[in-house]
Parts: sequence; structure tokens; C-alpha cells
Amino acid sequence: MRNIKNASIIIGVFFVMLFLFIPEIGKADTVSGSLNVSVSAIVQAPPPPEEPDTIVRFTGLAYPGSELTFERNGTLMATVPADPAAKFDVAIEMDPGTYTFSIYGSDADGREGPVFNISVTLSSGVTITITGIFLGPTIEADTSSVQIGDTITFLGVTIPDSKVNLFVSPETVTSYDVNSDSNGLWSKSLIAGEDLLTEGNHEVRSKSTSDQGDISEYSKTVAFTVTEETKPDPCELASRADLNCDGRVSLVDFSILMFYWQENNPANARADINKDGAVNIVDFSIMMFYWTG
Repeated sequence: MRNIKNASIIIGVFFVMLFLFIPEIGKADTVSGSLNVSVSAIVQAPPPPEEPDTIVRFTGLAYPGSELTFERNGTLMATVPADPAAKFDVAIEMDPGTYTFSIYGSDADGREGPVFNISVTLSSGVTITITGIFLGPTIEADTSSVQIGDTITFLGVTIPDSKVNLFVSPETVTSYDVNSDSNGLWSKSLIAGEDLLTEGNHEVRSKSTSDQGDISEYSKTVAFTVTEETKPDPCELASRADLNCDGRVSLVDFSILMFYWQENNPANARADINKDGAVNIVDFSIMMFYWTG
């Protein structure tokens, strides 16, 4: 019995020791069986944002179907057509800076319009829009000199169905109105000596007004001259025997013939009626043929 009791004590102590050490053994097994894993990543820096474009945009009115030229500081940038309503809209990319832009064009008949100039400073990445451009009409005169009593006609092209004001100077600036047709063509005729077109030198230019009330730049200036009326030479229509050109062949003409009688190459060339270089019986005979008395 005593031996059995001692054995029971020994077995109890064994289980107590086993209970105390088994957790530590489990921990040791867990640590020794784990993996050492490391994770690394390379993050690239984002690319710098793209710088926006620097753009200048032009919109406005010119001439139907015309070819417009755009210049920057006197250097060609682009040529752009206007549409049938004379409208244009163009955007051009360029470097920042300060520029003088020029815009001009010709109508379908080759008449050149005035040049529109504007200076602009462009900042980097900014779009500037220049609106309200309205090129002045094209203009020409059908003559550069007109006699009093004759007609002079001015004509050109602008936007369709607009009002054109014609300004004539220099004595007094006189305005005349005319409407352009559906193709933008306009014309105005004035009578020299009337319509305040007095004798002398004159200048004329024009402006156009759209049906929305937009007013164009001035056209180019056209110069012309009104001269005194030239009366026809009555001798151009007179009989060759009518030496004084009064419409009759009479004693007056006979007296002129006698004054130069027998002269060669007379001072009054009409006395030599047959143009043979001498005033003689042949000229007298011709005068008698045309005699009216």
C-alpha cells in the first residue's frame, strides 16, 4: 500500500510538471516554424502636369467667301476663308509674348479691303478671344476724273444685306446711304455738279452697318476729281466751208476766205478748204457748193 501511495504521488507530480511546461513547448514550436516575409514597393513620382496651350482666337466679319490673311508682327500666320455670310473664326497656337496682329482680305473681284491691326499680350497657358472684328467695305470708283454733268459710280463688297454709308469730302463731309445685296455687293452713283460734288478734288470712303447694329471699320479712301464741263467744238460738226462755224456758209465765210486769198498754209487752217496748202479758186468753188447765204 505504501508503495502504491508513493507511486501516485510521483505520477501527480509528473502531470503537474507536464501541465506547466507544455505551453512553453508549444510556443517554441510556433516560433521556430514561422516564416520571415518582407514586402517592399517602389512608388514612382507622378509626371508634372502638362502646361496648357497659349492660343489667340479671332472672330468677326469680312466679305462673303473671301480669303483672309492673318499676320503676326508682319509675318504670315495663316490664311482663312470667310463663309458665305462673311463670318470667320480662327484659333492659332503660339508662344507667350506681345504681338501686333494684322488682318486683311480681298473681295471676289480682287478689290482689297483695309487692314485691321491690334496689339495683344499673350500669357502662358491662356486663350485670348478677340471678337467684334468688322473689316471695312472694299471700295473703288469707275473713274478717277468726272466732268460736271457726268456720273461717277462707287462700288464694293461688304457683309450681305447691310447698310453702307458713303462719306464724300473735303469741302463738307456728305453722307449717302445704300444697301448691299445678298452677296454683299453695293454701288452708288452720283452726278458731278449735283449731289454737292463741286468742281475740284474729292475723297470718298465708306462704312457698313449690320442689321444687328454692328458698325465696321472705315474702308480705304478713294480720290477723284470733278472737272469743268467741256463744251464740244462747234467746228467739229460744221461744214468744211463754214469757216466761222456758225452753222451757215455766208458772206462772213467769204470774207475770211478773201482775207487769206493766195496764202500758203494760212494761219486759219479752215480757209484752206481742200487742204492742199494754198487758198485759191478751188477753195472758192467748194465754198460756193456749200453756200447757204
